[in-house]
Amino acid sequence: MDWFNGEVVGIFKQHHAFDGEGIFIGDATYLFVPDNPNYENSSRLLFDEHNHPVEASRLMAKERARCSWKRCYKLVSLIHTNRAGEFFLYAGLVVTAGQDHEAPLLYRLVETFVGHHGRGVMKRLILDRGFLDGEQIGRCRQEWGIQVLLPARKNMEIYQDVLGLAKAGELCFQPWVAPAPSSKPIPVHRPEGIQKREEARQRTLARKKAQTPAPDPPDPSKVCVRSEIAAVSRVETFSRCPIPLDVLVNRETYADGHVDYWVLLDTAPIRDPAHTRKEYGLRSRIEERHRQLKCFRDLESFPSRAFSLVINQVVFVLLTYSLLQWFLLRIHRKELNPKTQARTLELLRPTLTVIVIYYQNYMAFLSPLEHQELVLTLEESARKKILAKTRRLRRSLARALNHARPP
Repeated sequence: MDWFNGEVVGIFKQHHAFDGEGIFIGDATYLFVPDNPNYENSSRLLFDEHNHPVEASRLMAKERARCSWKRCYKLVSLIHTNRAGEFFLYAGLVVTAGQDHEAPLLYRLVETFVGHHGRGVMKRLILDRGFLDGEQIGRCRQEWGIQVLLPARKNMEIYQDVLGLAKAGELCFQPWVAPAPSSKPIPVHRPEGIQKREEARQRTLARKKAQTPAPDPPDPSKVCVRSEIAAVSRVETFSRCPIPLDVLVNRETYADGHVDYWVLLDTAPIRDPAHTRKEYGLRSRIEERHRQLKCFRDLESFPSRAFSLVINQVVFVLLTYSLLQWFLLRIHRKELNPKTQARTLELLRPTLTVIVIYYQNYMAFLSPLEHQELVLTLEESARKKILAKTRRLRRSLARALNHARPP
């Protein structure tokens, strides 16, 4: 882990892998293993149906019936991205027992990153509410020049203060509309046969949709009909934080009339509330990254119960993932970065095979079947010459590739 957080990330910096805006996301996730106590440094915790840890003493019998005990580790990570979320590079990681709190570990990662790679590389740090620590937030801003954005808990004084201002009508709310996802363009090279199949599929879907009875209306208490945002500058009621914070108040109105509030805390001045809320949306994309890593890249595949080999598995899976993200970005194929490994390999696989024959100042481009037809229709003497030449090339190529590098 020290090697990854120091030397590996230093190579990323050396080759200008970090975006100029310096946006980093801090996150923690659980890595589940079989319920075997021989997994070194693992923890056995109670999780609800959404894989969130809960305390058994605070649950009623009906709630506890939906929970299960699981053995796990915890991965705390620093992830670098840009404002468009076009790539995700792991810039720091810690693997620890599942019961350990993530906040001290993350701020230690931030301190290590600044110590190894200097100030000014990490400029923006987006966190979840699990990393609320006033002293460390102030330290990030004052000592390292890092602007921190994270949500507040409802039991905090700063949350109650701005909530009182909102309910008293002292805040100027403005509507906020989530940006519409961009539709995927139809490839211009799509063959006619595929176009016809797609048109037939769309007609089938439309017919089935017309035959399907209308579903029951959704629960009005879960249908958000309006979102509004308002900013409050330089609030000082987060007593453990040594610096004033700007606060973004988000008000959600639902179809049944009830209103819900949630609050974001920012060490940077909030000049455009919509921009700040959109920026915080980057953090939710990490959940899909973790799902892909666990389901498709063997992040949770631990054949050994030794803690050192568990760390080895995590470090090299995340290193491979980061290198592939960086590679696709550098070859201008950033659209492949959000896709799964299988889909990426499928899209990178050549779709056309061409055999090129050179002779003097002439060349011919042949498909494999055209080349096969050409060879099979040659005269016997010419065919034997080509066969002998092919065998010599195959043998020499095989010998060369056995030792591609000198011993």
